[in-house]
Amino acid sequence: MSDYLARTLAAYGQGVHTYESATKDMVPDAELDTFVALLPDPAGPVLDAGCAFGRDTSLLAARGLAVTGIDLSEPLLGRARELHPALDFRSMDVCALDFADGGFAGVWCQATLLHLKDEHVRTALGEFHRVLRPGGALFVSFKEGQGEEGIVESFSADAARFFRYQTADRVRDMLEAAGFADPDVRVVNELERYGPGHRDLNWVSAYARKRPVAARHKADPAPMVELGGHGHR
Repeated sequence: MSDYLARTLAAYGQGVHTYESATKDMVPDAELDTFVALLPDPAGPVLDAGCAFGRDTSLLAARGLAVTGIDLSEPLLGRARELHPALDFRSMDVCALDFADGGFAGVWCQATLLHLKDEHVRTALGEFHRVLRPGGALFVSFKEGQGEEGIVESFSADAARFFRYQTADRVRDMLEAAGFADPDVRVVNELERYGPGHRDLNWVSAYARKRPVAARHKADPAPMVELGGHGHR
């Protein structure tokens, strides 16, 4: 595991309740509804990649979807299992998914890839593409900006975490490079969305689909072959 990621996981581990308290009411209903409408199967299954304490995992399940939540933070996973004991939570790296190819109708990844450097973002997007079935839906979100830094963001953590900021164009380019079709990339202001007590910062949110398998054309009938020799004409 990279040092920068280990430090970020340690920050989450020591601030589980700080993070939960800050974000539990930041319910992305509009994004969830758009994502669910894109799914090729309204029952899923879907993957919540970077599930934290299970907020969005439970919201996806409440919409009737079979859902699995994954995260690398054991303290956050412990809290998710405590809050939602009936749901499936697993310890797993988004860059090395332990799932078969094409098993999911959708991958939901809220505010997770923003903690990865670009090369690891690209690896994770490749993994998402691999585990999606043709026509499967993806949602990802990042903080808008340029560059990267390790900072203490007191709104939701007490220790430094790594952030890689992205622009809408960069997110679109990475999704297309990973094989996703027609990314729908939007910018949403957190303060405008959630109101007082939240931050005046922009989020880059993107929806995309894995390209469906191209339709096969019926084979043309085989040409008639004339028999040689003395056969009847």
